[in-house]
Amino acid sequence: MIEMDKAQRMSLTAQVESSLRSALIVGKLKPGARLVTRDLAAQLGTSITPVREALLRLVSAGALDATPAAAFLVPEMTRQRFDEITLIRKQLEGLAVRAATPFLGKKQISELKKLCARFMQAKQSGDAEAALEANRAFRFTLYGYAQMPTLEALIEQLWVQIGPCFNYLYPQPAEVVNGHHNYDHLLEALQAGDAVTSEKILMKAIDDGAAILHQHYFNQ
Repeated sequence: MIEMDKAQRMSLTAQVESSLRSALIVGKLKPGARLVTRDLAAQLGTSITPVREALLRLVSAGALDATPAAAFLVPEMTRQRFDEITLIRKQLEGLAVRAATPFLGKKQISELKKLCARFMQAKQSGDAEAALEANRAFRFTLYGYAQMPTLEALIEQLWVQIGPCFNYLYPQPAEVVNGHHNYDHLLEALQAGDAVTSEKILMKAIDDGAAILHQHYFNQ
């Protein structure tokens, strides 16, 4: 279910776009999903015009494809495009972590640990949707500490395109779910103020996720 954050003071079109972006980022919309303007308007409780405008913005951003029948599709991800986005993500997200590290004090580390615990709890309970939401919260809270809004916006743009594939990260084997996670090592490095190691671990986390998607999405 896609929901709008009514507390946000944005134009209606921007609110709809934000809701759809969030749904794409956390995999609520899978590759191949068909979005009908009228249906989305009814679901979101708004008129057709802002929904159509928001969908067209996402088409321009490369997150959706338009069809002649007043509908929009979440595009299937090709292996080549996925690998390209993954390579760019590693550079941008690695930079964000490296830039954020000097700004992390006890308060910030404590917040990241709470978000990580929420993510691990969702994984262990088998709640894929909650895990994806918690993972997004952890990552973008960390990236936000870099105080580089342009960089954060670029990262989000890539997540909007690749997010629908994240559905295929789950379910994961019990030994993966219950084992030592990349985020455990990442938090240790962040707490130690080691920006170089933090960046390397973040890149490994992206690579590990990409390996799962290569197996579960591209080989299905």
